[in-house]
Amino acid sequence: MNRNRYIAVLFYASWCPFSKRCKPNFSTLSSLFPTIIHFAFEESNVKPSTLSRYGVHGFPTLFLFNSTMRVRYRGSRTVKSLSTFYSDVSGIRSLASYSFNLEIIGDLQNLENKTVDNVEHEFCPFSWAKSPENLFREETYLALAIAFLLMRILYFLLPKLLACAKKAWSRHVHNATLMSLLDNPHAYIDRSNLQGGAMNAKAWASKSLASVSIGEPSTSRTLSGNDRR
Repeated sequence: MNRNRYIAVLFYASWCPFSKRCKPNFSTLSSLFPTIIHFAFEESNVKPSTLSRYGVHGFPTLFLFNSTMRVRYRGSRTVKSLSTFYSDVSGIRSLASYSFNLEIIGDLQNLENKTVDNVEHEFCPFSWAKSPENLFREETYLALAIAFLLMRILYFLLPKLLACAKKAWSRHVHNATLMSLLDNPHAYIDRSNLQGGAMNAKAWASKSLASVSIGEPSTSRTLSGNDRR
């Protein structure tokens, strides 16, 4: 590659709103800088290993290459800012017929951006910025792996959780019984006294019956002796 030959490469994603804003500006830059070769690659058409090799962790991502260097653009995605970046890195100025219109183009781009729904964060990660439907469709294996991992964790933790819940419930019942006893000690004492009295009465009745049974033969023998006399 010629050292003075520059190539601009844009990685974008169709689901990313910032890519939708940047892609038209990238096409405009190809007209403003015809000596710079422009390539745009959509995320679904690029291997993950390629994205990883170039350090692409979000979209859109723009690089400017030549045979000796690679410069990544970080900044506003307006035509004016991108043109300044091109000129600063490559030293190439835009076509004279467009140079006086850069400010107008930038103003038009800002006006267009206002019509697009605002997004709180500009960073669009590969997975979590997508809708759940896209995540499940494009990364099915990852979703299934996460679901399997969660089920395994639940399988191992559920018996322990049930045992802890059972122990906590037993402790709660025990504490509730103690609290009930402390709140009504007189009723417990009265019931104990009644039970003790009933047992004492039963024992006294048993002793009385035994005494009567023992005393009856003596009385009979006494009466028999008196009759003989």
